[in-house]
Amino acid sequence: MKPMNTRSARSNGDDGHDAGSAAMTNAAGRVAILQWPVAWGLVLLLLAIDVVWAAQIGLTIDHPEIKVGLIAALLAIAIAYRNYNRGRANMLEALAWFFSFVAAAAVLSYVAASCALPLRDATMEWLDRAIGFDWSAWRDVLLDRPTVYRLLVVTYNSLFSQFLLVIIYFCKRDMVARIEELMRLMVATLVPTVLISAVWPTLGPFAVLAPNDSGFLQDLLELRTGGPWHFNLLALKGIIQMPSYHTALAVLYTHAFRGTGLVGWVVAAVNMVMLLAIPPIGGHYLVDVLAGGTLAFAAIVVLRAARQGASRIPFGPWRETSTIKLLHPTP
Repeated sequence: MKPMNTRSARSNGDDGHDAGSAAMTNAAGRVAILQWPVAWGLVLLLLAIDVVWAAQIGLTIDHPEIKVGLIAALLAIAIAYRNYNRGRANMLEALAWFFSFVAAAAVLSYVAASCALPLRDATMEWLDRAIGFDWSAWRDVLLDRPTVYRLLVVTYNSLFSQFLLVIIYFCKRDMVARIEELMRLMVATLVPTVLISAVWPTLGPFAVLAPNDSGFLQDLLELRTGGPWHFNLLALKGIIQMPSYHTALAVLYTHAFRGTGLVGWVVAAVNMVMLLAIPPIGGHYLVDVLAGGTLAFAAIVVLRAARQGASRIPFGPWRETSTIKLLHPTP
């Protein structure tokens, strides 16, 4: 058989796992409607939780049909392209998945915030001081340097652009397993993030030190009062403070581009700058950032351990790693 492309095997950084998975997918999945059914299943599970939980607490979402229509259109075009341009179909499907995930995650964060447990800001402020971090001083330093501040704002708002880069870069290189890995990690970090934010709620430093800069506070404070609540799906904001999901995504995007050379280093540099921006731009305590990073690293370790464990199963569909190596030996 034709050996797997050596450059692709080296570029993915996982002993050919991504390239081999993509080859198997292309060989066996030509009739598949969706490239990532497991990732879609996870999002549908989140949406089901949203619907049930929101109905229980009296939270309604206005104008969901706009986003549903956009996602349906992207999926319809992706399916139409499936047999003609698989790379473009995968890009459109991944984009549809991202919009679905963001909607499900936003609603889940809102219903979780309605638990309205006692605020933990005093403890978070004490923890920041204990590790020597002064949020006001750090923010004042940046405000005195407008160029630096604008750079931090740009990097802070780059999450969607980075996901676009993920789907374009890896679809062009037929490394779709890397995209699926990122999708699973995004869900795996979201769930504990939402749960922690529900049992350890905070308003963040903006609430006291910079209330005029906090666009999310109005929704968060409203959710801490009695319902029913009505929100516009297109106007939902990132209200989770602890742990910082922004930080988790910065780590996950950097991890996704491991072993990709210059592109990976650029993404890592952007996300390092983003980490500096998260406290002053996102209104997070430094402890939020540390917790979000820890959560992301833990998810990566668990996923890798699960994958390695599955590869040791002698029989059945989970014997993917050995099959890839057998069918596509590395030169």
